[in-house]
Amino acid sequence: MALGTELDRRRTISRLALLTAVVELLGVVSLIIFFAVGGGPFGFINDVANGLVGLLSMALAWLWVPDLRTRWSTLGIGAATLGALIMVAGSILIIFDITGWYLAGLVSSVGSAFIGIWLLVSNRHHRQTSELPRAMILLGVTAAIFMIIGLLALPGVVAGIDDPQLAPWYVNAGLLNWMGTYLLYPAWCLWLSRRYGG
Repeated sequence: MALGTELDRRRTISRLALLTAVVELLGVVSLIIFFAVGGGPFGFINDVANGLVGLLSMALAWLWVPDLRTRWSTLGIGAATLGALIMVAGSILIIFDITGWYLAGLVSSVGSAFIGIWLLVSNRHHRQTSELPRAMILLGVTAAIFMIIGLLALPGVVAGIDDPQLAPWYVNAGLLNWMGTYLLYPAWCLWLSRRYGG
């Protein structure tokens, strides 16, 4: 790969990672304001942000993938792509009032879990290189593990559960993945942006 092309790729990765983090944090702030003021457009902003983060994460996965020819890279890209589509579906469900907030949240949690699989695969791959600092890889792996917890929500999605009171404990536990999605993942994206933009 030519030096100019590689530098352009790194800059694009940096900008894409920064945009992913900013959109995610905007979604988090919107959700906080939504619960603080009891409504307004902030829930809608959060729902749109969730879908956008899915799409941005898919683009980041395709661009940042270490080697398209490996089985693990293919798995990571496939998981990120599937996760993005599921997250967009979760946003559509709530934006158009097809389901309630709970089922839409479960769907988005499952989508985030698949993006977490990509994040785990990619960070574990970079353990073999000196491209990323060890602490950044640890943050990425930790974020990924939290995000993957969202797979526990899958039985709730399959059953169409739209009430947290009716959900088994493990389905509710799947919502813990938002700790990774809303906190650790944007922090990792900011670090990746700085690393590739420097």
